[in-house]
Amino acid sequence: MDMIKIYIARHGETTWNVEGRIQGRSDPGLSPKGHDQSLALLEQIKGKPISAIYTSTLQRSILTAQPIAKYFNLPIQKQSELDEIAFGILEGKLLHSFDEELKAEWDRFKDNRFTYRIPEAENYSDVANRVKPFVERLLRNHKGQEILIVGHRVVNRLLIGTLLECPLENVQKIEQTNDILSLIHI
Repeated sequence: MDMIKIYIARHGETTWNVEGRIQGRSDPGLSPKGHDQSLALLEQIKGKPISAIYTSTLQRSILTAQPIAKYFNLPIQKQSELDEIAFGILEGKLLHSFDEELKAEWDRFKDNRFTYRIPEAENYSDVANRVKPFVERLLRNHKGQEILIVGHRVVNRLLIGTLLECPLENVQKIEQTNDILSLIHI
C-alpha cells in the first residue's frame, strides 16, 4: 500500500492576527513574525522529499509557502477549496470590540458552528463539504508521496478531521496556531 505523508501548516501570523481582527476571506499580509514563521516552517520541512505544495488562494498562505516552494523549486498550487471559512459581516472586526448585535452573532456561531451561519458567511459544514473533494483528489493523486498544505485554522481543522475520519464535531479541539506543523500518514 502506498502511504501518503501530508504535512499541514497554518499560515504565518498576519497583521490582523496581531490586531485581533477576524480574517476569514479577507486578505491581510504577514506580520514580521509571520514572515519569520514561514522561514521556520522551511527549516522544519526542508529535509523532507516534498513533491507538491498546496495553499489557499489567500496571500497569507501563499506568502507562508513561498520560501518552501523556492527551496524545493515547486509551484504553489492554489486551491480555492482551502480558502478560510467566510465570516461574512464579522470580517475585519476586532474580536474583542463587538457591539451587542455582532457579539450575539458570534455567540450563536460558537454555540453551533456546524449549522449556524453568520450573515454572508459559511459554517463548518459548508467548509467540510468544500474540503472533502479536495481530500479525495489528494489521496488519489499523491500515493507514496509527501506533500505540504499551507492553510488556515478552520480549514485545517476540517482537513485533519476528514483525513483522520474523526467525528467532525470534534475538530474544534484540534489546535492550529500559526507555528504548528501537523503530519498525517495515510
